Amino acid sequence: MLNLFEKVYSGIRWRVNKVFNGTDPKERTRQKEPVVFGNLRRLHPFSRHWGMDRGQAIDRHYIESFLAKHAADIKGTVLEIQKNTYTLRYGGKKVTCSETMDNNSENPTTWKADLRDTQALPERRYDCIIFTQTLQLIDDVDKVIGNLHRMLKEGGVVLCTAPTTSKMASEENGDYWRFTKAAINYLFSRHFSKENLMVEAYGNIFVNICFLEGISQEEVNQEELDYFDKEYPLMISVRAKK
Repeated sequence: MLNLFEKVYSGIRWRVNKVFNGTDPKERTRQKEPVVFGNLRRLHPFSRHWGMDRGQAIDRHYIESFLAKHAADIKGTVLEIQKNTYTLRYGGKKVTCSETMDNNSENPTTWKADLRDTQALPERRYDCIIFTQTLQLIDDVDKVIGNLHRMLKEGGVVLCTAPTTSKMASEENGDYWRFTKAAINYLFSRHFSKENLMVEAYGNIFVNICFLEGISQEEVNQEELDYFDKEYPLMISVRAKK
């Protein structure tokens, strides 16, 4: 009688697993793909500089694709943080005035200002603000997004990118946050109309691993870079229009 009960119970359990999980647990174990770590079985990354000592950092692929897509917005009076590299590259002759900003007095920028200090910042001055990979280094994110909105002319655009995955920046620079698509939507919608927000995510499990390991963009092929898995984003971008 006990053997009969065990057979019936085993049959029911198999059917339940088949319905909810798609296969028998024993079969899932047999089908498990073996992991071949190779030289990824290591306790230290290939690079501690985001791969920039091996080539171009992987996140630059997504940043530059995003800016190229919205190059038409980079015009008139444009502000960029620290350097105007992307302003010149993607704005070109459409830019009539290029300005830069940093709170580091040693960096030769147009403005020496703390983005949290509303009174130190210009108001309704810019047609476009390029704000890449900076948000994670700011403690009061909400205040800064509000100030970005305040610095824009009516109809002006912020082009912002922020990491979901990245190694830590140096302690002296501060490194406070990582962002999801939902978080960026929430934070920017506090200051910009939702209909004026365009939020996108980029990346997949493979490029996340490569980026954390410090593997460069040149060491990854185009298909691997362009494949998107919404559960494993590397970076978020937002186009926010005032």
